[in-house]
Amino acid sequence: MKLFYREFSPEKPQTMIILHGLFGMSDNWVSIAKHFSNRFHVIIPDLRNHGNSPHTDEFGYPEMSEDILNIMEEKKIHSATIIGHSMGGKLAMNLACFFPQIIDKLIVVDINLSESESREIHSVIFEIIANTDLKKFKTFSEIQRYLENKIDQSRIVLFVMKNIKRHENEGFIWKLNYLALFNNLHKIMEELKPMHNFIKPALFIKGGESDYISNADFIEIKKYFPLASLETIAGASHWVHADKPKEFQNVIDKFLEE
Repeated sequence: MKLFYREFSPEKPQTMIILHGLFGMSDNWVSIAKHFSNRFHVIIPDLRNHGNSPHTDEFGYPEMSEDILNIMEEKKIHSATIIGHSMGGKLAMNLACFFPQIIDKLIVVDINLSESESREIHSVIFEIIANTDLKKFKTFSEIQRYLENKIDQSRIVLFVMKNIKRHENEGFIWKLNYLALFNNLHKIMEELKPMHNFIKPALFIKGGESDYISNADFIEIKKYFPLASLETIAGASHWVHADKPKEFQNVIDKFLEE
């Protein structure tokens, strides 16, 4: 599948690929990409069934890995530094363990290897999408007011709003393929079972207010990523890069310079 992607500083000899999380898209990572574009050719794809990329019923880590390999082949990229957040972090780990030769350094943001429970946020977003008839709205403002009455977290309202676009013939539509995401959620949440260890530098970043990476989780991570280090960013939730962008960038800059 040919994915939509955003690209920065293609003239740089080293490449960085940033992989977003569930319900996310490349647009959410532009400011981070611009920071790293000073030293890297940065690519941020919209993963399948997200953003501006095509929709398909097939959705899991093997399929998404193939999509990333296709981009690298298309762009003649032999290896890259990979940053992955949440679902994108699991995808990054999958790539690292099955295709270690294509990864220079690995950065995983606020996710572990183990089977994940579907979080309350997933349930809220799926419920909102399933029960919102976008065709009845005339403006984005109307949709936002409607969502604000349904969701008490402004961040989630804006997160959902970014997944809506205006179609010239159909009015407002969802960018993401929510049926495929819902039907395959078990694949995204299941435990990763790497067949090989990744014997290269790896940085795991957790939000200080997040419980996605516990001490026990990191012990398990070290079995497959023996060179991994863990950094905690105080005051950050699961969306570390959005809550503390400067601290997030600084931690990664330090890791890249080692």
